[in-house]
Amino acid sequence: MTGNLTHTALDWLLRIQQSPEDAALRTELAAWLAIDSRHVEAYRKAQRVWQLTGMAQAATSAPAIERPRATAAELAAAAAPAVRPHRPRRRRWPALLAGSLAACLLILMTPDAYLRYQSDYRTGLGQQRSIELDDGSRVRLDSRSAIAVAFDGNRREVRLLSGQAFFEVTPDKSRPFTVDADGLQITVTGTAFNVAMRPSQLAVAVQHGSVRVAEGSETLAEALHAGDRLQWRGSGKVVRDTLPVSQIAAWQQGRLVVRDARIAEVLDELRPYLPGKLALRDAELGDRRVTGVYDLRNPDAALRAVIQPYQGRVSTWTAWLRVVDR
Repeated sequence: MTGNLTHTALDWLLRIQQSPEDAALRTELAAWLAIDSRHVEAYRKAQRVWQLTGMAQAATSAPAIERPRATAAELAAAAAPAVRPHRPRRRRWPALLAGSLAACLLILMTPDAYLRYQSDYRTGLGQQRSIELDDGSRVRLDSRSAIAVAFDGNRREVRLLSGQAFFEVTPDKSRPFTVDADGLQITVTGTAFNVAMRPSQLAVAVQHGSVRVAEGSETLAEALHAGDRLQWRGSGKVVRDTLPVSQIAAWQQGRLVVRDARIAEVLDELRPYLPGKLALRDAELGDRRVTGVYDLRNPDAALRAVIQPYQGRVSTWTAWLRVVDR
């Protein structure tokens, strides 16, 4: 086998999962592990990635590598469960491996492809984009953000599909301007405001003017004015506070301003700026609170700065996976 050690180790792991009863394959794995200690470490890392992404739960048994000093032969033996009697069958791992990789690619690519299909405007990693709409209103999209626009003679509607956006709305009382974001409706006639859609919450902050926020027929805020922020966490959980106007949509200047926020929520803010996945493995660390101003132009440094006060660390397992723990 050739190629990156991590990829090769993942290949071994998939082969073992698909043919757990194959003693000859386990012998081959033991030989590969014995060649170099780096092979052993790559295999351990492959197992951790497998478990972290939830694939271990879908498999009949994941290779268990718990002891740091396990020998190559022990690792190979641990890579498969005890064999139950069964009818002989052809080895199908190449087809199954190809199917597994195709499924993974589909999972990774389908949401992005669907977002492309839905959206009228979108941004990629690290991009910002300014859009002037037909009525003269302006929208600025942050990294990994997308919107869909629907204007007609009676309405002006924008759907925030992902990420966050800053809106400067041209007044038109005959056609209210509505932003639909994750089930919330933000309605204005003329104002400037920011809407951020994150996994843990949705936030609306007003720079000037006023907006009304509703969830279906339920009004969450009749009027948010300059400096007001509403954070919605689903199931009726609404928090209102105020911010200095200069801190609203500070991402446009490459800054993330955090005030007494949980680290888990700050990581949600950083995810759109980092390639791949960011996993938090320490719930207690995630509940710790921080205050600060972080540089979004260097998101890796910002990530380290957020967790450093609590002895957190970032492990880069692959170019597409960062893991935060202590």
